[in-house]
Amino acid sequence: MENNIIINRELIIKPLQHVTNIISNRFLYPNSDNILIKILNNGIILFKSTNLEIEITSFIKNKFLNKKYSVIVQGKKFYNICRSFPKKNDITLVFNINKMIISTKNCHFTITTLPSDNFPNINFLKHDIEFNLTNKMLKNFIYATYFSIANNDVRKYLNGLFLQIKNNVLNIVSTDGHRLSFYKYVLDVEIINYNVIIPRKSIFELSKLINNTNELVNIKINDNNICFTFKNLKFISKLITSNFPNYKKIIPTLFYQIIKIDRILFKNALNRISILVNERTKGVNLLFNNKYLKIFTSNINDEKAEEIVEIKEFKKKKEYNIQISFNINYLIDVVNILESNFIKLSFINNISSIKIEDSCDKNKIYLIMPMKI
Repeated sequence: MENNIIINRELIIKPLQHVTNIISNRFLYPNSDNILIKILNNGIILFKSTNLEIEITSFIKNKFLNKKYSVIVQGKKFYNICRSFPKKNDITLVFNINKMIISTKNCHFTITTLPSDNFPNINFLKHDIEFNLTNKMLKNFIYATYFSIANNDVRKYLNGLFLQIKNNVLNIVSTDGHRLSFYKYVLDVEIINYNVIIPRKSIFELSKLINNTNELVNIKINDNNICFTFKNLKFISKLITSNFPNYKKIIPTLFYQIIKIDRILFKNALNRISILVNERTKGVNLLFNNKYLKIFTSNINDEKAEEIVEIKEFKKKKEYNIQISFNINYLIDVVNILESNFIKLSFINNISSIKIEDSCDKNKIYLIMPMKI
């Protein structure tokens, strides 16, 4: 018995792209390069993929549906075939026993299919907490914290984004041990206390699905998984089972010197100085008094660069002549994220971390540990 679907190329391309993003080219386990196609009797076609850590399901509506049916196909092969067709063409899918014919007016492909019985699933049956965020808010906190997540650190908890809800406040924290990013957002639901660690890879894949709109995303969490439900998409990720360190102990509350500088001038100066920075250490020196901030570096060829940036405001609680060294890329990462015209740099002494934040927005805080050059 044949099962036919006629679907416009533009309608199928984006959902297929979403689900095939997590497919690895390496054969990691049975069905690792496959996707599930499921035709439901309510006019919905479902596409699902998984790498056993992440599961993505996309849904599209189609009026040309005959009956319920499900099958497994090689995901990237199917996506590349559909993508290769001319834009705005209708694509016909015909399901036979162990085969699927994919065709347009003048072009036909026949690929192998498998029964859907053994397709793996991440079981997400019950949730402990639930809340909604807009796409834009999700995008904001991922963009503001993702770059500080460690990559393959032996300390598991550093390889993910810490999501903590405390007294209705959502705190997002990431750290690789050398820097820390913090983002705060007040929720409109009552959740007293809950926290999880979302893996770095999951955050990266999730970021591809988010747009810059106020469309709501439903978020459900239990001990093992987190589920994000978009308009026509569902994203489930396993969580890192580890205890995140008490990040509040890391953030100093008392700083002896605080300067306010023009963000764009500081950013441009860092980008210029980075041209001659030591390729191995990436180290740059900051030296300041109450009038200006001097940025300077040198490399193994004894090449040097320095620039002076005017300080707009200076607050001093203790007398220190501060010269402090940092990884210049860490500074640039933070300055690229901040948005105010002016930013605040807060110091304790030559060997303590620096705090960087927008001069007005208190929802984002960044700490960078100094380095020895």
